[in-house]
Amino acid sequence: MKWFLGLIVALNLFVGAVVLLRQHDPVNIHSHEVSPEQLKVLPADWQPDANASAPFAASAPVSASAPIALAQTTSSPLGKASPAPAAKAEASAVKSPAAKPAEKRKNAASAPAARMVKADARQCAQWGDLNDTLLARVKGGLPGMHLAASQLESQAVEGKVGAGVRYWVYIPASASTAALSAELKGKGFDNYVVQNVGDYKGALSLGLFGKPEGAQALADRLKKAGYDKAAVLPRGKTTLTRLVFKGLSDSQMQTLTALQKRLTPGVALQMTACAR
Repeated sequence: MKWFLGLIVALNLFVGAVVLLRQHDPVNIHSHEVSPEQLKVLPADWQPDANASAPFAASAPVSASAPIALAQTTSSPLGKASPAPAAKAEASAVKSPAAKPAEKRKNAASAPAARMVKADARQCAQWGDLNDTLLARVKGGLPGMHLAASQLESQAVEGKVGAGVRYWVYIPASASTAALSAELKGKGFDNYVVQNVGDYKGALSLGLFGKPEGAQALADRLKKAGYDKAAVLPRGKTTLTRLVFKGLSDSQMQTLTALQKRLTPGVALQMTACAR
């Protein structure tokens, strides 16, 4: 009897195990797979329609094969919200390479302009030679050009004299000036003693000439007569000035040209190479 009771117990356990196995069917993971073509990315500002959601919620459960709409954020494996594909797309659009060509075109367009400005400010010229009267007239018109201090330089012209110069023949003053004057008159050299205050007070003046040749001829005659101290001195000498303009822009050059034509038509501008 004992073996019979043991057999019945074993059969009951076997039947119970079979029943349990039939109640928990294995999960078919393939039935929950969703095709990528069925995914639909909603826009960032999408919101569900309150009127449409109620009937939908009351309907039958959604089957595994229905399209799945993604929210703006998805849950990462670590439980933190990660940006949705739509947000990533917008972020990538901000840094899209398509914006780079526009920026390059803008930089490329500004580069020639910068080179033109630099090349534009490389014009140089000279104005002169100017006597004191012309120089004062020219300087009166220059403030309208708005020149920087480094753009204008004044140079004294050496070895040149202005118009209206006379050449004076004289003998420097000495202790015997009065006796020397009488002696020269006796030999046919007209003269007089300089009376005005200055460096040449007491000198003997023997003549004033408009050309240096005439003055030099008289001085040579005096030296042949034994008066070696006879000399020639230009009188009425004026200092001539040359104005040098550097780094002028187109507008400044145009203003300078107009000033030259108006103030000194007889003294032209000369374009020069700018020093580097």
